[in-house]
Amino acid sequence: MRKLFVLVLAISLLGLAPAQAAVKAGGKCTKAGATVTSAGKKFTCVKSGGKLVWNKGVKVKKVASVKAGVCPPKAAADFNPGITQVRANALLTMTAANAESCAMDLDWLYRVGQRDDEFFPLTRDYRIERVTVTVKMGVVTEVFVG
Repeated sequence: MRKLFVLVLAISLLGLAPAQAAVKAGGKCTKAGATVTSAGKKFTCVKSGGKLVWNKGVKVKKVASVKAGVCPPKAAADFNPGITQVRANALLTMTAANAESCAMDLDWLYRVGQRDDEFFPLTRDYRIERVTVTVKMGVVTEVFVG
């Protein structure tokens, strides 16, 4: 009886997978589309040959803590002859929310042209009082006047 109990206990414990197990490419997963970050890579659960497995993974860049840029004071030159690229570059390294707030404080028109891998439709008209920004992981990485 004791041997049977030990055998049942051993089999049941072997069947339990730890919830925090390290993910590796080709390993089993339970839900298609689920993502996990492990060992500096982001793995996605995909269907392969009728099975759900983790893909090869994509390296994840660590984002260093970025000090928010400083919003420049208002300047009449922003409207005549227009915002200069040098002034617009003050939005670089700001969070998207801070950059938008700064642009509003300066009475600049503000739009997001790209957020991470998503591109937004933009008009082709050039406006001297408008900036178009690219946002990656919540931080402004590019600024264009117009």
